[in-house]
Amino acid sequence: MQRRALLALGLASPTAPASPQAVAPARPEVVASFTILGDFVRQIAGPRVSLRTLLALEADPHEFAPRPSDAVAVRDAVLVVRNGLGLEPWLDRLLRAAPPRGRVVTASDGIGPLLVNAVPDPHAWLDPMNAQLYARRIGNALAAALPAQAAALQAATEAYLARLARLQQRCADRFAAVPADRRVFVVGHPGFGYFAARFGLEMLAPPRQAGAGAVAALVRQVRARRLRALYFTGPEDAALMRRVAAEVGLPVLGRLFAETLSASDGLAPSYEALIRHDTTLLVTGMSA
Repeated sequence: MQRRALLALGLASPTAPASPQAVAPARPEVVASFTILGDFVRQIAGPRVSLRTLLALEADPHEFAPRPSDAVAVRDAVLVVRNGLGLEPWLDRLLRAAPPRGRVVTASDGIGPLLVNAVPDPHAWLDPMNAQLYARRIGNALAAALPAQAAALQAATEAYLARLARLQQRCADRFAAVPADRRVFVVGHPGFGYFAARFGLEMLAPPRQAGAGAVAALVRQVRARRLRALYFTGPEDAALMRRVAAEVGLPVLGRLFAETLSASDGLAPSYEALIRHDTTLLVTGMSA
């Protein structure tokens, strides 16, 4: 009788919907400008946040055109992670047009720009020592944005930093085993300045949007240095490097990753995998 009375009043039902307290709260959203920064967030925050990466795999961070949905995501995120060093002028405009309600962290803050071909190189993350600075800055920003989870995020940051330090040492050991006069590489994108400086390498690369004169100069350098392999970084410079390879009679040994991760089943699905892959491919070419 009591249950029938409750049902009649709408206060009890065998199919009553879950109370609001039973619904899992939405995870806070973090926005990263491109996939490599997204991986830093993923390694530290894991499932604690919902991660949105503005650039898809293989997208060019220099030329990206944001969509209206990107502006909404930036505005509503608890944290926006950007590289800085002039890499994402489109994001600077987006932040002015849609001021974020949350925090913005510039991962490269405190890192001085390196000049390559007389142009500032924004690819500071390719130096694993800088990557540790990135991770520290991102981890601190995540902890500040999510104070209830600060202790767990700081612990995850320390664990990731330890992995990055081990990665740097392993790469340094591999390059140290290559004779000093062989630590030279030729690549179609001039984005490896920080990587080369960290490991005592010399990079030969044409400037972005290289003309015929720059390509001819690169061909002369390759011949003069008696190099044994060339590399490309993506569709934009693959054809150029095949042309240089045909001129000098060398193989294009493979792809170095600089500005994007690969798909999950590819060669560089994470930052750590990217650095390991690039190191292995370069050591192979230098040791041929």
